[in-house]
Amino acid sequence: MTASGTAITTADPAIDPARPATIEKPPGLFLKFANWVSEAMGKPANIAFWLVLVLVWTLIFALGGHYLASGAWLPAWFTSTGYNFPLNLITTVAELFIGFLVAAAANRAQDALTVLLAHIRAGVERDVAIERGLQDAIAENTELTRQVHDLQVTMSQQMALLDEIRRHVAALSTNAGLLLPPPEGSPKTA
Repeated sequence: MTASGTAITTADPAIDPARPATIEKPPGLFLKFANWVSEAMGKPANIAFWLVLVLVWTLIFALGGHYLASGAWLPAWFTSTGYNFPLNLITTVAELFIGFLVAAAANRAQDALTVLLAHIRAGVERDVAIERGLQDAIAENTELTRQVHDLQVTMSQQMALLDEIRRHVAALSTNAGLLLPPPEGSPKTA
């Protein structure tokens, strides 16, 4: 089982090598959102946006003079220690959830990688089975070629023996006064 609960199975190369290794269900709304957040967080535009925002924020308070830097223009509740706790809590929780969303997307990517590796393993196993079959076929073909060669040698020897027997029979027949018709396929003498 993978992190998202999808079972991973591989195809049996002996049964049907074209069968898909697994049927993936489409991601739910949460995983789609997690994938979007994860992708958006890693884009250079997102990093540049936040870098510019931090620089502008820093420059506003660095160059804004004493009044702006003192924070006296802000309401007292906004600058109080009591308000900073909830503000920090919200940002911490937001960072935590973004981490969870990125982790969910990473789990989904790991699941896809695991499925891909299972497909590759099934392909390699299928290729090994095909290679083994080819080796067996080549060995069988080599043996058959050797047997055909041996058969040709034996037939050549048998044909030579038959020609020798035919010559002796023809010589004996001629001596006995019998005239045998020439063997079929031999040139006729006039």
